[in-house]
Amino acid sequence: MREMLMAKGAAKLVNVCAAVKPGEDVLIITDAAQDFSLAKVLAGAVVAADANPIIMTMSRVKNDSGEPSPAVAAAMKSAPVVFTPVSVSITHTHAVKDACAAGARIVALTQWLPEMMMGGGIDADFAAIEPHVMKMAAIWDKGSEVRVTTEAGTDLTLDIRGRLGTPHAKTGIVRPGDFHPVPDIESPVSPVTAEGRIVCDASIPYLGIGVPDQPVTLEVRGGNVVSITGGRDAEKVRAAWEAMNDPNVYNVAEIGIGMNPHCRLIGSMLEDEGVASTCHIGVGTSITLGGTVKAACHYDFIMHNPTITVDGRTVMRAGVMEI
Repeated sequence: MREMLMAKGAAKLVNVCAAVKPGEDVLIITDAAQDFSLAKVLAGAVVAADANPIIMTMSRVKNDSGEPSPAVAAAMKSAPVVFTPVSVSITHTHAVKDACAAGARIVALTQWLPEMMMGGGIDADFAAIEPHVMKMAAIWDKGSEVRVTTEAGTDLTLDIRGRLGTPHAKTGIVRPGDFHPVPDIESPVSPVTAEGRIVCDASIPYLGIGVPDQPVTLEVRGGNVVSITGGRDAEKVRAAWEAMNDPNVYNVAEIGIGMNPHCRLIGSMLEDEGVASTCHIGVGTSITLGGTVKAACHYDFIMHNPTITVDGRTVMRAGVMEI
């Protein structure tokens, strides 16, 4: 019965998000820790589209946005369509960047739960929302300075001069050479540098944290996180970063505005990051978002009801878009 209820969402992923064509090879990458029903139901939707599903099961990567094995990376590069229902992200990687450069359409499905195929963010009208996302992306394209503030205490200034939003907009409509984390509809941009404070009070959808027990505060200097405080959730992140022994994990890589009105905070990455009243700051790898840094991981810190200005123009006020 559960798989029957999942079928509608799987069909939307295949037919709307990836626009799979008859006869196409469709690579479905999962890992041993993920619920296999996701790959199975996706494969069924691919068959129904008269295309060819190929399921590849790999070991879970060690860190979020850690590189998959060379064999997996090679398979991604040769496939026209790739779905990634994995438990640990392989999104911000050279494997994804290289596959996109080869023309792949990649639908990232990190941390998906079977219930996410039954309702929630997947219910969005992706095509209808796309123009609004692209409008925000065009503002990033022309912008120089971004300021993010929240009642919880965030006050962060980001320099985005020379960085583009349009090529990296995530609308859920995936075209050749693109990757989109579905159902996370968002408009991101990668900063050159950043200064200030991030107070994460909504979600850290990594390391088993989800909605934090208390706000987590990150101090940012010269484009890098220099301290993190906030109880046991902050300790989890700090310990993970220290264990990686990679200075690039502290790089402020992204600001992204959630724009999916159907997403809700459930502690799962791609629902949480798309919530329309939030924004998130990505820390770590930026090469898949227009930046230049490859790190051992990429973690996003999500905030409730931000106010965001671009060169003094308010684009979001207390979680409500004003464009």
